[in-house]
Amino acid sequence: MKKLIAIEYLKLRKLTSLKVILLIYAVISPLAIYAISSFITNFMQPFLPDDWSALNFPDIWGVAAYSASYFNVLMGVLVIIVLSNEYTYKTFKQHVIDGLSISQVIWSKFFVVIALSTIVTAYTFVTGLIFGWASGSSEPFYNGLSAIGLYYIQTVCYFSLAFLFAVLLKRTAVSIIVFILSFLVETIIGITVSYGGFQTVYAYMPLNTFSKLTPFPILKQMIKAGQERNGNVPVILDTSVNILISGAYMIVFFAIAFWVVKRRDL
Repeated sequence: MKKLIAIEYLKLRKLTSLKVILLIYAVISPLAIYAISSFITNFMQPFLPDDWSALNFPDIWGVAAYSASYFNVLMGVLVIIVLSNEYTYKTFKQHVIDGLSISQVIWSKFFVVIALSTIVTAYTFVTGLIFGWASGSSEPFYNGLSAIGLYYIQTVCYFSLAFLFAVLLKRTAVSIIVFILSFLVETIIGITVSYGGFQTVYAYMPLNTFSKLTPFPILKQMIKAGQERNGNVPVILDTSVNILISGAYMIVFFAIAFWVVKRRDL
């Protein structure tokens, strides 16, 4: 395992796109947290409970996770670049020639995905912690920290889809385009079936279940207000159910990708 991690580190440390995308994420993510917290505070006042404060613990964790979730597409693109490079420069085949098994090569890529998920989640945690402490919050920082755990699960889920497209399509540009278009396509299908009276179907679609792991910070209050006005109740899965379904999709995506790599001629 140490050998696999060392090999991946040697390759990734020279990857310019990795450094650029991580730098963009590091700069924009805190700005997004501040912008979304300001938007909620200034424009969503009718829905806010009396004790809600965007930058105080525990509410900052939900705001930080929701804000960071918008950059999962960007980080998914990074996963695609890392995986597609293996095909572009034929390093998959070279590793096998050098004595690694196909399973070892595949697992090394899985380690990269987990490492990227850990990095962005740790950064989101630190950013939220700084905002919470800077706001002068008197609540313990660990209250509501589960939102960061859900964000971690979400990143791995999104990256599993990026992983799958990179393996299936091989080419970087095509994989990125299909990955981004998948969000649009599912949204269109979801809206269509919802208008047809099948909201439950949309609730179980993969990208929708992933996104609902980090919901809009005051979503519950908005739903309650909507119910009081017109009685409409949207289909929202329980968090535990959402985690199970998202995890199932993640396993399926990784399993298909692993099966394709093992069956395909490198």
